[in-house]
Amino acid sequence: MAYQKYFQGHKRFKNWFEIVNVKTAKVGPRLAWLLRHGARSRDLYVRPDGFVLVEEVLRINPFRRLSLSDLREIAKIDPLKRLQVKELRPRQWWIRAIAKHSIEFVNPTWKEITNVRQVKGAVYFTDADGWQRIHLEGIRKGPDEHMIPLFQTIPEHFGYSRAESSTIIVIHIDVSQALRYGLTFFVKHDKTIATEGDADGCILPHLFQKVERLQWSKAVVLDN
Repeated sequence: MAYQKYFQGHKRFKNWFEIVNVKTAKVGPRLAWLLRHGARSRDLYVRPDGFVLVEEVLRINPFRRLSLSDLREIAKIDPLKRLQVKELRPRQWWIRAIAKHSIEFVNPTWKEITNVRQVKGAVYFTDADGWQRIHLEGIRKGPDEHMIPLFQTIPEHFGYSRAESSTIIVIHIDVSQALRYGLTFFVKHDKTIATEGDADGCILPHLFQKVERLQWSKAVVLDN
């Protein structure tokens, strides 16, 4: 087209057309597919909210020739608004697809807790047998779990059993200390929270703030 031919004679407009025509048309969909479906197969660490480190993405073909500035521009001008680039830590940039993930543990609606005042608390429940291991080793993810589930408060009547007496061990996590230690917590859509734990998938005992034992008992008040 005549106007495009005119603009191509000017470097700033030539670069603009390159971004729109090439990077958005080809790289955008490839990025979206990687972040929605293929990140685990490329050995990328994916946060529960879908974010992947920009520097790790830029090590993968066909993205090696791109830069952080390119990814930010692609996300900004993408007509489908599929991508988000964000500085989650000082000088640490992450990128994610905003929706349509097939990775089972990823949910972009989860919100990272960056300040202890964002939650009422973080509690984990176990039984007496579980506590014997946890007080030595810490709280670990189950074999089929990607995150450790936690509550902000103790739900009403939690652990009560109509069949027999029950005892629940309630472990209160020191969220402030855990954040300083490097753990990340996420608030889920139902207001519960979860964490991946440390590098070994664990919340170590020195991050426990308080441990309580809740017990319900059953007694016959009136029979036949």
